Amino acid sequence: MLAKSIFRATSARLVSGKQSVRCVGKVIAQQRGVLAMTSFNSRMFANAAGLEKSIQKLSKALEKEIKYENENYTQLEDIETFLHESGFKFSEEEDGIVMTLSKQVGDRLVEVVFESRQPLPDDENDDNQQEPTQTQGQEEEEQAPSENYCDFTVYISDASGKQGLVVEATTMDTEISFNSVQIAENVADAKKIHRFERQIKSYAGPDFSTLDERIQSAISEYLDGFGINEHLAAFVECMSLDKDQRLYMGWLNDLKSFVNK
Repeated sequence: MLAKSIFRATSARLVSGKQSVRCVGKVIAQQRGVLAMTSFNSRMFANAAGLEKSIQKLSKALEKEIKYENENYTQLEDIETFLHESGFKFSEEEDGIVMTLSKQVGDRLVEVVFESRQPLPDDENDDNQQEPTQTQGQEEEEQAPSENYCDFTVYISDASGKQGLVVEATTMDTEISFNSVQIAENVADAKKIHRFERQIKSYAGPDFSTLDERIQSAISEYLDGFGINEHLAAFVECMSLDKDQRLYMGWLNDLKSFVNK
């Protein structure tokens, strides 16, 4: 009897002790939760204040850049003169990078497709760097890539509007270099494929520079008859940069509008 009484008393104390430990643990957990929430709220307030500060900083930087670009942007001159004299019609994607010159020559449709491109980055020199000598300056100028260049594609369709030529070309300082001349059974389908992919999927003709010089000269004269000349090259070079500049200015305004919402 005594043993049973002691067992019951001991069991009661053990149960009571376990409950006490659980209660203490629960209180500690609650306190930790309160502390964590307090710390979280403090971080939230700090983050909100930091975010507002970063928004103001970014908005101010964008506003300054927008003002600078607006003040320094000048529209290309002689655009209408070139279009009037060449007979080409100019079209562009409003928010895209693709631009097209097109015109009808006899029963052939000529289209010149090119894209906007970013200007070459300026090389920044250290203030402590020594001034280059005249000879060094001339060598660097000769080695530096030209700012005036652009890749473009010429499509010439026949009277049916299906078969035609796909000519890949590059202009630099208004001098045109033809890269390849491909005969396409369906020009519309060829336009849907990017030039790099098109040259992989189908035969684009030989490298233009490997052709007999008489053939090169004759093809150049043939394309010149469709208006693929130095005047078009100058337009393409300038417009590719101008388009990128306008897209950049639009991007600045769109970014500023989103940040300030």
